[in-house]
Amino acid sequence: MSIQIKFAFVLFILSFALTESFTGNDIKRYLSASKKILFSSPNTPINTLTRTYSSISSTLKMSSSSNFLSVSECIQRHSLENTIFVDGSWHLSSRDGREEYENGPRIQNSRFFDIDDVATKNHPHNVPHMMPPKKLFALAMDNLEISPSSDIIIYGTAGSFSTPRTYYTLRAMGHDTSRLHMMEGSLKEWIDAGGPIETGKKESVKMEDMDLSINTDDIKYDAAVDAKNVVDYEEVTDIVNKGEDSDSIIVDARSAGRFVGEAPEPRPGLKGGHMPGAKNVPFNILMEEGKMNKFLSKEEMVKIFKEAGVDVETDKKIVCTCGSGVTACVLTAALEECGRDPATTMIYDGSWIEWASTEDAPVIKRE
Repeated sequence: MSIQIKFAFVLFILSFALTESFTGNDIKRYLSASKKILFSSPNTPINTLTRTYSSISSTLKMSSSSNFLSVSECIQRHSLENTIFVDGSWHLSSRDGREEYENGPRIQNSRFFDIDDVATKNHPHNVPHMMPPKKLFALAMDNLEISPSSDIIIYGTAGSFSTPRTYYTLRAMGHDTSRLHMMEGSLKEWIDAGGPIETGKKESVKMEDMDLSINTDDIKYDAAVDAKNVVDYEEVTDIVNKGEDSDSIIVDARSAGRFVGEAPEPRPGLKGGHMPGAKNVPFNILMEEGKMNKFLSKEEMVKIFKEAGVDVETDKKIVCTCGSGVTACVLTAALEECGRDPATTMIYDGSWIEWASTEDAPVIKRE
């Protein structure tokens, strides 16, 4: 094949990358594809180069300006070699996300990431699903057969609101953001759209099955870091004590009733109310009615935040909190969809369980 035709393929990819405003990691993929084309054998069939171009274009398209992909887009990407679907379902009820995954149906060839299992344990106030130590996270990724170069699409079952928490965990622990997306829709919508599924029993990865004594140098997943964009009790206390002079504001994702202390907390014995100075944006009002996997439009969400006293463009850091750190991540995802730089948004990992369980922590209730 002539060098002119090869250059034509490269220019096609370059024009695609330039029009889509890709990141540095995407440019690396572009260069890799270009190298494959330019240095291919003169006898390489044109359809082979076409497949190379198609593959890199599809992969690059995963670097959407949104962290979400529609169900149809996810189905299109299911067959891509480097794409891995991860079920991140968790429920604040009797439903068991792991059990439902293992019993099926589930997305074909998907993995299950358990935010309660891949987590720091033995918190003094028994806060669940705290960010894991980086070694445990890396070991879990190895056992899930996920590498730092894997393109991950996180999905959840109907009624699950934990997809953003799973996404936030993977990003906070070091996985390349350009390789992380969430499916905007549930497993049911995937099935209704004809997406490939598996049925029957399937074992999922459990921490108890991992060799925690393994030498760190023997772990293949080498991108893990200490959790980023996560604050602790002391940092939140400092924000509360400084009040208006703080460089951060606190936004609470719990319901209005729980926020003012009039509705009971789902965890028995935990007092209600909120941190002094906190704003309240119940996570569910940012979602389409009856859907836990689909946000409202950017304009609608910006208006909701504004009405709650939150300027999505504020220069201050925004610290998101909730009951236990799950729906706080719904707020972080919504803020990013509204155009906010994710580097300036944090989550309080211990959230209300830790705050309300700490003896001297100030609590505000409606009088």
